[in-house]
This record gives sequence, C-alpha cells and structure tokens, in this order.
Amino acid sequence: MQTGCYPEKSRVTNQLLDTLCHNLRREVIHYFENIESTDTATVEELATHIARRVPEMDQEQVSLELTHNHLPKLESNGWVEYETRTQCVRYHGHDSAEELLAELAEMLSDQPYSAYSD
Repeated sequence: MQTGCYPEKSRVTNQLLDTLCHNLRREVIHYFENIESTDTATVEELATHIARRVPEMDQEQVSLELTHNHLPKLESNGWVEYETRTQCVRYHGHDSAEELLAELAEMLSDQPYSAYSD
C-alpha cells in the first residue's frame, strides 16, 4: 500500500530533514546561502557569525559544537567539505533541497506550496 508520502524519495527526504533538524546546521546553511558571497569560510568566521545570531551561545561554544558535531554531520550528508587541519569549510549545498521541502510542505498541508507565497 502506498501512502502518498513519496516512498521513492524517503531516504533522501529523511536525510534532508535530519540535516535541517538542528538550528546550528541551519545557521551554517543560512550563512552560505544568504550571507557569504563565496563557498568557503573558516570555522572561526562561521562561529562568529552564528554566535551573533544565537545569543544564548558564545563563539567558543558554537565553534566546539560546529567542529565536533555539526560540520561532520553536514559533511557526511554531502552539504560541505570540512578540513579539520585548516579549519576550512567549503559549502556545496543540496541539489534537491528546495524541491524536497516544497513537496514535503505540500504533503503536510491542504494548500499547494509556493516558494513565492507571502
């Protein structure tokens, strides 16, 4: 029985949602998608920016969280390359993230999803 939850895309959708479920990973993606004009940054640059946006954490806490948890997770899911020796992060993004999120939003609502809706 098929439920309409896009079973052929469930693995990649689950991976996308797993990636996006933590605010620090979303902040890294936001940084590269909306703030930085290049696809590379240092952990220090990321931590400085994120600490300003997440006031309950200081830069050192953010840096530790990024290096030990979130950058490795983003790397394992294909969003970034993280070079531990140089503390450099290269952003790749996700080719079908916008499409999958739109499908998910439509699936969870009664109204068709539009990326351009108010």
